[in-house]
Order: sequence, then C-alpha cells, then structure tokens
Amino acid sequence: MHRSKLLLRLALLFAVIAGCAQVIAQTGPGLTWITNSSVKLEQVIGDYDYEAYAQGIYLPTASQTVTRFNILGNGLGYSFEDNGKLIFLFGDTISQNTSTMNYHAADPLAWSTNVDGETPLLLNFFTNTPIPATGFTPLFVQPAGIKMGPDDVPNSGISLSNGIFLVCNTGSDTSLADPQTNDFSELVTFNENLAFSTNTIVTDIFVTNRVVSMLSTNLDANSPLQGHFIIVSMHESGTNVMMFGAGEYRAGDIFLCMIPTANFVTGEGTLYFAGLTNGQPIWSNAESNCVPVVQDNPTNGPPWPSDNGTVGNISVTCPPGLGQWLMTYDGGRAADTAKNRTTGVYFCYAAQPWGPWSKPQLIFNKYRDDGAGVFIHDPSLATNDGLDGPVIGDISPTATAGGDFAPIMIERFTRVSDSTLYIYYTMSTWNPYTVVKMRSAFTIVPVIDPATMVKTKTNVTFSWAAPTNESYQMGYSSNLLSGWTTLTNLITSTNGTFNFTDDGTMSGGLGNAKFYRLQTAN
Repeated sequence: MHRSKLLLRLALLFAVIAGCAQVIAQTGPGLTWITNSSVKLEQVIGDYDYEAYAQGIYLPTASQTVTRFNILGNGLGYSFEDNGKLIFLFGDTISQNTSTMNYHAADPLAWSTNVDGETPLLLNFFTNTPIPATGFTPLFVQPAGIKMGPDDVPNSGISLSNGIFLVCNTGSDTSLADPQTNDFSELVTFNENLAFSTNTIVTDIFVTNRVVSMLSTNLDANSPLQGHFIIVSMHESGTNVMMFGAGEYRAGDIFLCMIPTANFVTGEGTLYFAGLTNGQPIWSNAESNCVPVVQDNPTNGPPWPSDNGTVGNISVTCPPGLGQWLMTYDGGRAADTAKNRTTGVYFCYAAQPWGPWSKPQLIFNKYRDDGAGVFIHDPSLATNDGLDGPVIGDISPTATAGGDFAPIMIERFTRVSDSTLYIYYTMSTWNPYTVVKMRSAFTIVPVIDPATMVKTKTNVTFSWAAPTNESYQMGYSSNLLSGWTTLTNLITSTNGTFNFTDDGTMSGGLGNAKFYRLQTAN
C-alpha cells in the first residue's frame, strides 16, 4: 500500500464528543515487529563467513580478525559511543591455534568508525603493541584484583564526561554445577589514551573502582547489594546514568537503577526502581527493594517473583528523534519446549526508562527465522550442516547445538525510513563460536491516547508521538459510511510530539460528532 494513504491504525479513529479530559502524559509511538524481517547481515568475527563456507563459498569478513588480530572466536560485542567512535567489548576469546596461543578465555576490546549499519562492520582491536607485528596479541580487559577467566566478561560500557567506564562481571567458577553462583559486578575505569601508548602497564589502563552488585548467595539479609545488576546495560539520561540489570545469568528479569553521573565512580546517590504509581516511578536507596521493569514471561505464566525469568544479556538504547527507549535481550527459555519454542531475542520499548514497557516481542528465534542449520549449528539435522565449529572449551563441535544470545544494539545504526524502524545488533551464536550482525524492522504506529483530546466551544486538539522525519495529514468524517475529507495542511514536528487543532473552519464546524483519522503524508 502506498505510504501516503497508509492508515496508521484503527485505534486512531475516534469520535469527538464533549467532556474529554486533557492529557497528563504523552505516550510514544507503537512499534510492531515485521514478520520475517530479522536477518543476518554479516559475520563479524573470524576470517571467513561460516554460513557461506558451508555452501562451498569463500566469503571474507570485513575485519579479518584472525589475520589481523589472532582472534578466531568470541562472544558478546557490547558497543557504546566514545567521542565519535564505537567501542566494542567482547567476551571469552580463542585464537586460531590454542596450543601455541592460549588466551585462557580473556576478553578483548575493539573500536570502529562505521556509521551505517548496512555497510560491512570494520573492527580494529586494541593490541599490546602500537603496530601489529608477528606475535602480537590483543589487549585484554584485566583490572587489578579482578579475576577475568572463563565466563568472566566486560558486559557493558559507557563514556561520560568524567571517564570511560566498564562493568565487568566476575566470580565465575566453572567447577560448580552453576558456574555463576558467586558472580558479582565491578565498575572499572578504562583509560583509553593509555591503551594506545607503548610500554603501558595493563592495570593502569583498567582501574578497579567499586562493586556494583553481588548475588545474594554471598550476602546476609541486611546487605545493600542484592544481585540485580550483575549483567547490565547503561545509558545516560540528563544528569543521571540509567543502569538496567539482570542478576544470576539466565535466571531472572530486568531491573533498573539511576546513578548521578557526577557520582558514578562512587555510586553515591544511587536510586533503585521500586515500581510505578499512577505512571510515576517510585525510587528506593536499597537494591533489595527493586522490582522488575521488564519481565521475561513470554507465555503469561505466574507473576514475578515466580515467573522464572531467564534473561541473559541486555541492551538498551534511546535513539535521538524516535521518542522511545528500546530494549533487546535474550530470554524465553523457561517456557521453551518442542511444541512452544519461545527462546530467542526479545524486543520492547517505552517512552520513559522506567516504563511502562511494552510487552516483549520475540523478534528472532533460531528455528522460526532461518538461523538453525543456516548460520547456527543444528546437530539434529539428518546431514551435517557444516557449521560445527570453531568452539570454545572441551565440547564436541558436531554434537553441540549453537544458540542465539547477547543481542546488543548499535545505537548509531538505528534508522527510520518512512514508517519503518530498523535496528541493528550484534548477536553471538555459540557454535560456530562467533558474532554476527543482525537487522530487524518494525512498523511505527503513532499512538493517540483518547485522554490527550480536549474539546472546547472553539476547537478540538489532540497530539501524538512519532519520529520527527515523518509528516501527517488528518482526515475527518461526520459519518463513517459517507466517506472522508482530507485536510490539506501538513503536520510536522521537531521534537517528536505532533499537535492537531481543528477550529471547525476547514471541517464544517464543531456542532456534531466527528470522526478523525490520521495518515502519513505524501
């Protein structure tokens, strides 16, 4: 359908009657995932694309990470802005030949200047020498006093006016049945300028600051740290850093705290989200009072805290001009059965960081969306799909199923075209042990709450939120069966809030009931 005549949703059609209340809060546009829109664009880690190679095609990756940096495989790929470039954080890493260069699951960093998600992503890893040479190794995140072994990773980062900061989760013990039982998270300063210097001590590049959160298995009931922010995503908003967190790996929901940017190193003044009252957030200075902002409960099972959330990694962005906070996470595992496949990448959105957040939408499932057997290894197939390996650890490449986890959005790649939102994110696949870049698309539907409408004797007004690159026209009718008249004036916005006023001069007066409908303009 031509977009100029696209009716944005029947919910935008309503009659003007007397007595409507004035709006007290502005909602953002609705975002609906477009079926079959989640696709792999490229493989990021390694020298060649494993999906193409399984089909007999040699397709080089843009970054050539084996040839240029001795990196064959890793996971994660959390990215954040830093003075015009992107910094990427990766997890447990393997080299081409582990017998001669064993990284012991260390965690490297990279940077990129890419600005377009449709172009190949070129990564440049920080190295331990200023000029790559034979025998060089990547620079690994190794703060003093923090163990960064298997399953210990830098899971997020942020660049603020007072420094660049990473959150590292540590404490993993692979000898335990649940290696993450004793996890805690530490705030670490990353001195980027020193990372480009020669003869710099690694512990000067990464400086340990404070414990952010600690799983309650290590704590008494009175401890202020209650394990909701082991794996986090951070985004600055005004004078605060909004930190979204999950506790034990793949065993809970998503929480929120707010930290003054000026006190980020010490954490002084941190407030924890404790719920909503009449749409307004309640804050507490105790982490133990946290309640989830988003629940991983895809089949509407028992409410929190009995909902058996399975959140792994989280990514939260707030792209300029959209008027919405966006979130991706991997979850849905508690309800995943052969009949009801709910595991995968979830997406939700909210007008404010504390919500209310929309119901999460499953935007990638490896079976539904051409992942398993295509670029994620599926050992259940009758014939080998050619995607078995590389792998990390002592596991069978052929018998180990790949998976989709750590969907981390790249905020600067987010774009709006007509009434469609496109997000781009890195995603890890476990087997083969690599990271790919994905794209998903959503229909943008402006949302008008009937409470925004005000009718007086002289005019009718209401408003809606939508991306600033759109323009709209309003149609009206006094009888749904008698056709529509479209007003010629274009409605635009520079801040994401669109306003409409009808004084009756162009629509035949205000005396009777009238229906309005919203449509995108030419």
